[in-house]
Amino acid sequence: MSAAIFDNLLCLIGPRKKVALENMKNTVFPDSEEWRQKTLAGVYRHIAWMLAEYLVLVKDPSSVLDWVVEVEGEHILEQLVQEKKGAIILTGHLGNWELLAAWLCQKGYPLYAVVRDPDDKDVAKLIESYRCRVGLRTLKKKSIMKESVRLAQNGAFLGLLSDQDGGHTGLPSLFLGKECSTVNGPAAISLMAHVPIVPVISYRIAPFRHQIIISSPLTFSGVGKKKEQLEGMTRSVDMTLEKMVIRHPEQWLWLHRRWRSRFP
Repeated sequence: MSAAIFDNLLCLIGPRKKVALENMKNTVFPDSEEWRQKTLAGVYRHIAWMLAEYLVLVKDPSSVLDWVVEVEGEHILEQLVQEKKGAIILTGHLGNWELLAAWLCQKGYPLYAVVRDPDDKDVAKLIESYRCRVGLRTLKKKSIMKESVRLAQNGAFLGLLSDQDGGHTGLPSLFLGKECSTVNGPAAISLMAHVPIVPVISYRIAPFRHQIIISSPLTFSGVGKKKEQLEGMTRSVDMTLEKMVIRHPEQWLWLHRRWRSRFP
């Protein structure tokens, strides 16, 4: 019932509707107003179910173990733990990323999430309380690099949502066919800590039923100057996230300004 209420409210209010529809234009997806409207409705429905699932997880984090009904590639994470090797867990604002973090924590993986707190202090406090309940440890973006490298070198998994605008400090790239600025954090930490970048995603199959896909670590040539390696790895990160979105575009957060920053 709560998901239906959330869905109706979102469709009625249409938060960031204009931004989302503009984002969808000139991408690899169909140049169709009908497709854009249908996908946006799916996005709102997806967010509604995320909110409903979130409310249940706050009360009982262990529920996530029952909701994840399919897992592919978990042996990749198990091997890293066995070898006491850290990793960058690469994902985006796709599927239910908070549920994914809860699942990893409830399974006992040494996860830290790199986060930026919301501007609203009450909302930030609520989200932090939820993350504590599910067992998720967090790192603030302001002090990310040094601490992240240290943790990764000591066997931690660092969860990075890497599909947002990189601003003036990002690297020029292409995402879904459009020029953009991409954050270089995953590539930089991977190079400095000598740990792999492992793509992990959680898709919703149905309400309270999810599939988690853990893919093989991204591979890089390791040749060239550090700057060239950083740029090449960042492009690979974008290509990997792009494939994730193409699989289920209605489960991606089209509402954020992914293409806000452009390079000459």
